[in-house]
Amino acid sequence: MRTAPERTLSDRIMAVLPLTSVYVWLCIVYLVEAWNRATPWLFTDELELTQLSRSIATTGHAARRGTPHSFDSLYTYLTAPIWLIHDVAQAYSGVKYLDVFVMASVVFPTYFLARLVVGRGPALFAAAAAAAIPSLAYSSYIVEETLAYPYAALCFFLIAKTLVEGRRARRPYGWAVAAVIASAIAPAVRGELVVVPIALALALFFAVWSSEWARRRRTTWSLGDWLGVITLAFGAIFVVSAVGSHHSQEWYGVTTYWKHRIIVLGDWAAGSLAIGLGVIPLVAGLTSLFRAPGEEPSRELRMFRCVTLAGLIGVGMYTGIKAAYLSTVFATRVEERNLIYVAPLLLVGTAIVLERRRVNYWALAGATAYAAYLVIGTPFQMGVQLYSDALGFSILQQANRYLYWTPSTGQWVLLAVLAGGVLALVAMPALRSRSRIAAGIATVLALGIVAWNLTGEIGAAAGTNSISRTAAATLRHPFTWVDDITHQQPTIYLGEGEADQNPEWMLEFWNRSIVTVGSLDGSVAGPGPSGGPNLALDGTLYWTADPANPGRQYTYAVEDWPCVDFAGTYRGRHFYRAGGGTKPWYLIQLTHPNRLRAECVGIYPDGWSGAADSEYFRFSEGKGGWLRIVVSRRDWGGATGPSPVHVLLAPLTVNVNHQPALSRTSRQVDLSIDSGQTKVCWLPAPADRFGAAVVVDNKFIPHQIDPSSGDVRVLGAQVSYTFVKKAPPPALRNRCR
Repeated sequence: MRTAPERTLSDRIMAVLPLTSVYVWLCIVYLVEAWNRATPWLFTDELELTQLSRSIATTGHAARRGTPHSFDSLYTYLTAPIWLIHDVAQAYSGVKYLDVFVMASVVFPTYFLARLVVGRGPALFAAAAAAAIPSLAYSSYIVEETLAYPYAALCFFLIAKTLVEGRRARRPYGWAVAAVIASAIAPAVRGELVVVPIALALALFFAVWSSEWARRRRTTWSLGDWLGVITLAFGAIFVVSAVGSHHSQEWYGVTTYWKHRIIVLGDWAAGSLAIGLGVIPLVAGLTSLFRAPGEEPSRELRMFRCVTLAGLIGVGMYTGIKAAYLSTVFATRVEERNLIYVAPLLLVGTAIVLERRRVNYWALAGATAYAAYLVIGTPFQMGVQLYSDALGFSILQQANRYLYWTPSTGQWVLLAVLAGGVLALVAMPALRSRSRIAAGIATVLALGIVAWNLTGEIGAAAGTNSISRTAAATLRHPFTWVDDITHQQPTIYLGEGEADQNPEWMLEFWNRSIVTVGSLDGSVAGPGPSGGPNLALDGTLYWTADPANPGRQYTYAVEDWPCVDFAGTYRGRHFYRAGGGTKPWYLIQLTHPNRLRAECVGIYPDGWSGAADSEYFRFSEGKGGWLRIVVSRRDWGGATGPSPVHVLLAPLTVNVNHQPALSRTSRQVDLSIDSGQTKVCWLPAPADRFGAAVVVDNKFIPHQIDPSSGDVRVLGAQVSYTFVKKAPPPALRNRCR
């Protein structure tokens, strides 16, 4: 009897070389893309995960802006050690490059999952395609998907391997223990992966249901037995829904009032995923779930189908419910981002069809009809450069930018791809006797799918890098200007009237010394605490209920000029883009206790006052001075008609909310302002603390006057307040002109 030759080291190296080569080459592509990403911009996701990781690295505990918080994802622990690097730019690069290696590692569990049911070549195709889908552009982001995507594929492989081994293994519990532990950990990797334990239970149920024992039992069932089973199934669904509604208001609201949105928005997500994959993997993947004519029974194939069906149900339901919920509290979004975890399953299913060249024609017809419905019914979002929650659209968005495709053109191209791919799937069984031709069709189809996916991924990466360059131009170099001066001593950021918080988020990301963020008017939000301080009559900031015990004190402050004016020593400034121009941030070394000299509220970054008008408060006391108030509509050329304007001056008080307010009016100056006009008022300011206000009677909405304007704000006038100690010329005093 001849024995099989022992595998040498070179044999083992040659066996792993193709898969390793795919991983290495894809990593090289994604590393270049990550290197070109200048700054994070997907806020608040990237900033929040960064805050948690930095806190874990520094203190061992997760926190946002110093406030304890759950770690949210094991991803924060994965990246935490890198944030021990002092230089923010180097640490950010390290996180991006780690993300690339982690997310691209999906090739390995996908390959091993595919090897359960297909040969090396088709498995290599499935692995390469799973690591080339457009959502791999997330590999340069600071987001949970970079770890969750390959981890979900690993869980699906372990579940399938457990079901395949079953009673055949000498030690059947090894794979089962691995699958159970991995599934139990999955929700900690990302909250959405709570569907993995559910998929494990469903896959086990499907495996039992499809077993030979269960089939024999079902042959003895009467009509009453079937009705009973169906009743029990619906009862189980109702019980699960009732339990979910009892423990989750979100579940209750969506499943009670917005059930149709679960289906519609779930289909939108499926449509984006299908487009990103190249449509055919959706069709072939769904078709592979059904037994084809002449197919040899296989435990491996049956268990793979059980896992795939369970994954599609679990991930699909979660995606539809989440999208429906977001539509009620945030916005109606295409949430492909939550559906990408089924991509490896669909691609392995595609590999099965390409290798065996057999299809169930009824299943193929149904899957084709569904894919056509998705192509026709999904909004392509081609009006934006990149849709962050659905990177599957990126290939159409790039075609719109460079090839001038319209949504109609994109739809026809996708339908043509669908028709051509389905014809190829139909032709392969018909040409089984001509194996070379059938193999050629399968090879061309596989290469086309990988090429389509990689094109979409490169397009998504190009879009995100373009957005990052624009964001970098908004923040402007040097990004770390605060840390460069403060050397990471405690710094507070205080803003006002921030219609766009992106500059602040980027500033906070790049400067670790900023530990507290707030605003005077609530226009600055999270992640993390963002409330403003209480203010005493002299402008002292305090964070408690007792002004005598002000709470935490800061060494430096970044003030959002001109409405935030801290008492202290000027240490530097930095210009950034806002309101169609540039604005300065000033860095102040603070007095102790921390105190404001002055503040103003109700003014947008471009200088316009809004629906609530504007106010100015001066806390410093001692010598009096002069207040220069500018009221203008110079930058608005449309016809608004003249508007009465009232300039008020009054002593300063503090209201019950511990915020400054005007008391009785001590002086009022009336004037009128029209389009293209500017009025300047010089008013004597008392030595005591005081406040001022500019009230514009006739406000306007630019979009209503000029429909070509996208500005839908309610505007009064462009207003500025300047306190000076030096008196103006006599001709200007006590006048507005």
